[in-house]
Amino acid sequence: MENTSKVAAERHFAVSHTGIVLALAALTAGCGGGASTSSTSAGAGTGTVTILEQPQESSITGNVVVPLADNSKAPVGIFKLVLWQPDIFTANGELVPTAWNASSQTGFAPSNPMSDQLGFQNTPGTSTAQMDGDTVGAYINSKDAPSSPVDPGGMNGGCGHVTNPPVQKMMITPQYIWSSGTEPVPFASSTTVLNGSLDLQVPTASGVAYVVADLLFEDPIGVRVSYGIKLFANGVTNPLVGCGYDAPSNSYTIDSPLGFDERFVSNAANSASDTGVPWLGWQHFEWSISQSQFTAALQYLAPQFSGKIQDVDATQYVLAEVHLNAEINFLPGPAELGWSMSGLKIWLVN
Repeated sequence: MENTSKVAAERHFAVSHTGIVLALAALTAGCGGGASTSSTSAGAGTGTVTILEQPQESSITGNVVVPLADNSKAPVGIFKLVLWQPDIFTANGELVPTAWNASSQTGFAPSNPMSDQLGFQNTPGTSTAQMDGDTVGAYINSKDAPSSPVDPGGMNGGCGHVTNPPVQKMMITPQYIWSSGTEPVPFASSTTVLNGSLDLQVPTASGVAYVVADLLFEDPIGVRVSYGIKLFANGVTNPLVGCGYDAPSNSYTIDSPLGFDERFVSNAANSASDTGVPWLGWQHFEWSISQSQFTAALQYLAPQFSGKIQDVDATQYVLAEVHLNAEINFLPGPAELGWSMSGLKIWLVN
């Protein structure tokens, strides 16, 4: 991650790896229209540039990483499924092939389960990751994770929280991290809008379970802002904007329910909205974030964490990472979550 000052300068690049197409046209701040490297023309002075597109994969082999099993870091510059809890049933902490009908929990039936699924055990009902074509899925159950908290909680929760209780978290997340120096600068131009979309189904949920499309931004001195678009929160009937501090990722979080509050994120006309009810069958979610909305989010967060978020200039933030935060929280109660996602795409429109 770059820690030197980033100015709103023009950048152009294109990188391709296993079906991920990356392109960036960060326009010179203050310039009308501006130059761009457009993947799709959007008329004179405008353009559409795809900066992340979910790849096609023939199997799950080599596409799941467990950083805590081999003391590695999350992969950079490649789309992977990341599991942050080592498998407690294997000596090396890695997942094993499993052919049980995980589609009963995720809604997604891969073409060959033995090559497209990896789970905690080779047994029905085990926590399992899936990948086939441009679709990924996961079923996670708290019975497969240890009982000690991974988030110790503590003081200074922000956003009205005096303390954060200790919790155990579990997720298998599709994730992409940009390598240092190649991160998009989405709001370098006041006219650029950051867009995202995906198709999702969440047929299984119990306990504290939720799905958030998470965009991780970083300022020039390394302050991290996790910008969440809420898509599902089990049992929630009145979704609200939330914020806090996430100790494991050292990031300040703001989460907006899609379709309910447009101060920080806008819902596309063809998009489903945040819900608290599980469902089977693909639904399309699509959103946009303008420079003014991103600035408003920074201004909302800054007073919640006095002295921590000092830079509220949207042009200074890079987009460092994208992942689907499909997670369960438990301690003391059990929880489970089954979901599948297809066609994740992130793009800029000027």
